[in-house]
Amino acid sequence: MNNLTKFAAAAVLAVAPALAFADAKELSTVQTIRIKASPEVVWPHIADFGGLAKWFPSAESTRLVLRSKPEEGAIRELNRRNGTRVFEKLVEFDPYNMRITYTYVDGAVAASDYFATMQVKDVGNGESEVVWSGRFTRLAYWQDPPPAGQEDETLVKFFSGVYKAGLGALKAKIEGQ
Repeated sequence: MNNLTKFAAAAVLAVAPALAFADAKELSTVQTIRIKASPEVVWPHIADFGGLAKWFPSAESTRLVLRSKPEEGAIRELNRRNGTRVFEKLVEFDPYNMRITYTYVDGAVAASDYFATMQVKDVGNGESEVVWSGRFTRLAYWQDPPPAGQEDETLVKFFSGVYKAGLGALKAKIEGQ
């Protein structure tokens, strides 16, 4: 094999992993709810990254395991009611815009390249809107067809349902205070 052939083979091998990632279809969902409370009342519930279990129905317990307060880099342990556990990292904490973004770092994750954002918006008249959005790829993004339960539509439906149920529970908790 001459040097040009070796170089070409090495180049193809070096680019191959990047091409595999290029095939990953990004999926997303957005759920929104209005809450009859000011953003100043709603924001502390979202901002309490380690306190998600106080209002999120799927969470058995949550706690910060890295850092002692909600700030970028903080990691929470989320123990789900179904017995699984996941660790999530706070990658954006923006109290001025009342927005957090987090991602999976370990555990029983349901998606790959997962990033979720929650934001509280003032809609006037003492009311707030909470927007929970997520973008992700399926775990076996390179496999077509995907394994059962990892189809794109199934994953989007799953996260849409989780976000919708979570926002409904948040609304009930806040409006019921």
